Amino acid sequence: MTILPPPEEASRITRLLKDHLHWCAFWDKRHGVWRVAEDDPDSDLYAESMDADTVISYITAHSGRSPLRAARSRIRCRCQSVRSG
Repeated sequence: MTILPPPEEASRITRLLKDHLHWCAFWDKRHGVWRVAEDDPDSDLYAESMDADTVISYITAHSGRSPLRAARSRIRCRCQSVRSG
């Protein structure tokens, strides 16, 4: 059975992700949960919940980036732009 989230929850998460570009989220329609993770292969930040407020709080609480992680991200972006350019 497919379970869909309330549209207002999807809108709230979409708006949040616009300000937190290093995070990704999706609705798992099979299990009826939001799954969120930091978009960094070196990160183990991940959460899942049926409640949008729970994953929004998780993203907000864990969005502070360490200087090392920020540097890795900048290096990765530069490498990708060199490859595509």
